[in-house]
Amino acid sequence: MESVHSIIIIKKGNKYLNYFDDRWGMYLFPNIKGNDINTIKDMYNTDKVKLLFDKVHDKYSVSHNENRTYHHYFYEVDTTKDGEYFSLDELLTLPKVKENNEDIINFIKDFYNNLK
Repeated sequence: MESVHSIIIIKKGNKYLNYFDDRWGMYLFPNIKGNDINTIKDMYNTDKVKLLFDKVHDKYSVSHNENRTYHHYFYEVDTTKDGEYFSLDELLTLPKVKENNEDIINFIKDFYNNLK
């Protein structure tokens, strides 16, 4: 069974909005459980939401102590939002982010690099 999540990408130049998640003790991209573009539009009060790509991959789940299959949908939201913005490389310098979310960051990095 797949765990489905949507990753929300909000860019400011070459930096990406992240928030500090107390449960995980690290920065994460905004996200929701499931895949519902209308929920994302409502969250950010905009119709400027675009599905960029999706990825199915296996990953160790720290919270469940087992390998799981994840289906991540990556949405770009064209909006302005206050918060903390980081380049992808800056995020990868943070040990806990690198350990737990390097795959997500590399998916995003690969997507944008392939647009060039």
